[in-house]
Amino acid sequence: MSMRPAQGEMLERLVGEPPALELTLYHDVLCSWCYVADARLDQLRDEYGPMVRWRFRPYPLRPENQLPDKKQRAVLARHFRRVAREQEGKGVKADLWTGQDPPSSSLPPLIALEAALAQGPLMQRALLKALRRKAFVEGLNVARRDVQLEVAAQEGLDVSRFLERLDDPRLLQDVNNSVEEAEAIGIKGVPALVIGGEWLMQGCRDLSEYRQVIDKYLRERVAAAPIRLVH
Repeated sequence: MSMRPAQGEMLERLVGEPPALELTLYHDVLCSWCYVADARLDQLRDEYGPMVRWRFRPYPLRPENQLPDKKQRAVLARHFRRVAREQEGKGVKADLWTGQDPPSSSLPPLIALEAALAQGPLMQRALLKALRRKAFVEGLNVARRDVQLEVAAQEGLDVSRFLERLDDPRLLQDVNNSVEEAEAIGIKGVPALVIGGEWLMQGCRDLSEYRQVIDKYLRERVAAAPIRLVH
């Protein structure tokens, strides 16, 4: 069994037990710091394995269908350039906001992810990573349906099922419900990580801080579960 180097002891659920902990990341596909936070948390997925279940919940930062003006685009481009200086942001460019086809809203790619979830969380995850790569690295407007369908096909989704779900008006309500539930627990922006439905980490944190808080939750809140020590 794999273990994290220099981590000392870690608690792990017994084989066959259900996931000990649910982590919920509220995010926006086009949020620059969500890009970094998700990349850092991605490193923890392999470390924690089946002892943790991951969920993504939508929180659109730009829900209105309105093209950003020149000043807004300059600010958004600056955020992308800042992310490019992070280790997890290598390859990120500001082309999405400096080019001729910027997205007017961040809502459509979030709805696309909700549509993909019907084909399983792994497919949703694959689509999220692909949409982010297209937007942040290739500068493509992933709010466009033709781009979403092309990416979905490339990632192996059943495109006909995906398209049918995209047209379901209930998905917009699902996104709105997610925003309401987030704000009810004090979330004002993203990224925001909810640990076990109890602890909230707002903003993008260092990988070591994410790991430290998750380990602390496992020690203090999951201690009653059947566990064994892995050295």
